[in-house]
Amino acid sequence: MRKVAVVLSVAMFGVGVWLLTKVHSVSATCTATVSLFTGKGINPNCENVASFYFLGFALTILGLIVLTLALVSMAKRDREERRNRRRSISNIRRHEPPKLRDVA
Repeated sequence: MRKVAVVLSVAMFGVGVWLLTKVHSVSATCTATVSLFTGKGINPNCENVASFYFLGFALTILGLIVLTLALVSMAKRDREERRNRRRSISNIRRHEPPKLRDVA
C-alpha cells in the first residue's frame, strides 16, 4: 500500500509540474491584460489559465505531502521491524544453554 502511495504521489507531482510548465508561458500574457487604471479585466481565457495554474500548484504540493507521509511511514515500519528482530535475537541469547554460550 505504501509503495502504491509513493507511485501515485510521484505521478501527481509529475502532472502538477507538467501543468505548471505548460501554463507558465500563457500566464505571462494574461498578467499584462489586468490593469486597474484602464478598466481591463481578466478575460475567460485567462481565467482558465489561472485555474490550471492553481491546479498545477495544488497537485505539486499534494504530491509532495503524500510522498513525505508515505516515506515516513515506510521508515517507521522498517525501524519497528529492526527493533523486533533485535529483540528476538536477544531472547534467543538469554534462553540458550550455558554450554553454547561458552562455545561462542
